[in-house]
Amino acid sequence: RIYLILLEGVWTKGKAGGYGSGETTWGVEYNDLPDYKTGILAESVKWTADVAKNEGTIVYQIRKGVHWALDPKNEASRLMAGREFTADDAIFNLKRNILTPGMRIYANSPGLRTSVITKTGPWEVSIKLPLDALMLGISRFTDSNVMYPPDVISKYGNMNDWKSLVGTGPFILADYIPGSSVILQRNPNYWQTDPIGPGKGNQLPYLDMVKFIGIPDLSTQIAAFRTGKIDQVGSLALSEATQLRKENKGYLETFAASAQARAYVAAIVHDQPPLSDIRVRQAMMLSIDFKGILQSLYQGEGVYYSYPFGYQKEYATMYLALDDPEYPSAAKELYSYNPEKAKQLLKEAGFPNGFKTSIILTSALVDYYSIIKDMWAKVGIQLGLEIKDSGTFTNILNNRTQKELIAYVTSPIAQFLASTQLIGEGATNAAKIDDSVVKDYMNKINLVAVTDIHEAMKLYKEMSKYVVQQTWVIPEVRGYIYTFWWPWMRNYSGEFSVGYADYAWDRYIWYDQALKKSMGF
Repeated sequence: RIYLILLEGVWTKGKAGGYGSGETTWGVEYNDLPDYKTGILAESVKWTADVAKNEGTIVYQIRKGVHWALDPKNEASRLMAGREFTADDAIFNLKRNILTPGMRIYANSPGLRTSVITKTGPWEVSIKLPLDALMLGISRFTDSNVMYPPDVISKYGNMNDWKSLVGTGPFILADYIPGSSVILQRNPNYWQTDPIGPGKGNQLPYLDMVKFIGIPDLSTQIAAFRTGKIDQVGSLALSEATQLRKENKGYLETFAASAQARAYVAAIVHDQPPLSDIRVRQAMMLSIDFKGILQSLYQGEGVYYSYPFGYQKEYATMYLALDDPEYPSAAKELYSYNPEKAKQLLKEAGFPNGFKTSIILTSALVDYYSIIKDMWAKVGIQLGLEIKDSGTFTNILNNRTQKELIAYVTSPIAQFLASTQLIGEGATNAAKIDDSVVKDYMNKINLVAVTDIHEAMKLYKEMSKYVVQQTWVIPEVRGYIYTFWWPWMRNYSGEFSVGYADYAWDRYIWYDQALKKSMGF
C-alpha cells in the first residue's frame, strides 16, 4: 500500500466489483502465475534462457513517471523530494535484497545471491543468473522485492523507524501505533487509474484515508463489525460465520479453502525407526478418520487432501485430486479409516504393540491433535504433544531440530517451482526429505517452466503421484475461513492478495456514505 513492486496481479482478472473476468478470486492463495501479472514499477519484463551457457537473463523496463510520495510533514519524505523512481533505484533494491543478510531474498532464496544485476539502458535493468534459478528469480525479484527509498537508507542506515517509510504506492503512512492501528492517507501524486467498470480512467486511489485497527479479541472484532465501526472482518471460523449469516443484516461474504493452496500437515522426520518404515507411516494415516473429523469439526465445510498442494483454479493443471482416476489406489486407501489394517501394518513392521512418538506444535493446534492422539491410541500409537510458544516453535523449524513429528504449514502453491517442502534444507522441508526421484523431477520441471509453465504443472502432477505414496507427511483436516464486509465497501469482493503477497485491493475500493447512512449507520 505504501510501496510498489515491479509487477503485481492483474486486478481485472478477479471479480473487480463485478466487472472483472473472474478468472481468479485474488483470495488468500497468493497466485503467482505470469499470465495473471502486469507491470507496475516495471512496465514490462522479458526473460531468455541460454542452455549452452547455463544462464538465464531477466530484463525489466522501468516505468517512467512514477514518483516517490511527498509528505511535507515528514523529514524522510522531504529527503526523497517527490523525485521520479529510476532504474538506479530498482538496482539498489535488487542488489540489497540478495546481498544483505536478513533480507527476504537473501534468507529464503540463497540460489539468487550470485545474480549479476546491471543497468543496460536508461530505463532498463538486466539480471543474469544460473539457468536453474531463472524461474525462481522471475518470481522473487518481481514479487518479493519491495522498493525502498535509497536516499533514506543511505542517510539512516535502515527502515526501522516507521517515520522513515517512504514509498511510491497509492497511500502514505500517516500514523502508526504498534499493536493498535495503522493510518494511511491518499497519495495525491499517485499515477495509476481505475482499469475497468464505470470508474474506468478515474485517478486512484479512491479513498482519502484507510485505517487498520488491531483488535486481538475475536468477539470484540465481531462486535465492532456488527455496529459498523469497522467495515470488514476476516479469517473467521465456521461458528462465527454461521452466526453472522443468521443475523441477516445485509453482510456480504466470501470463503477461502484455507487448506487448499497451502498444505497444513504433520511432517514426519523419517530417518530413524519406527518412522523410517513406510508401513508405520501408512498405519498412522489409516488410523485417522479424516471424513469424521471434517464432519464433526467443520460440518463438512473444509478439505483434507492437501499435499503436496490442494486445488486452486489457476493451478488446476497440477492438481492431483483424491478422486482423480490417476491417483494411486494404494495412496488413496490411506484416507479411508481402517484401524484394523493399521494394526496389521504395525505388526508387519515389528511393532505389534504400537510405539511412542511425539509432535511439536503450538497451542492453537492442541485441540486438533488431541483428537489425533485419541485415534492413534486405539491402534497402540502413543502420541505426546510438545507444546511450544511461537518463538520457540519457529526456532525449532528454522534450525531443523525436530526429531519426530512437527505440525506446520507448507509454502503457498505459487512456490511450486521451488517446492521447498520437498527438497532442500529450508524450514519448510520439515520432514527432511532427501529423495533423488523428487530432485530429478524438480530439475525437469524448472527447465520446462522457462518456456511453458503450464507444461511444467503437468510434470508436477506426475511427480505428485510418486510423492503421495511416500507418506512423508500427514495432512490435517482444515475448515474454510471466511471474510465478511458491509456492502458500502464498493468495488470489493473479498479480495486479499492481488498477486503474490500484493495487498493492493484497497486502492480500487470506494466508500458509499449514502448507503451506510441508509442502513442506519
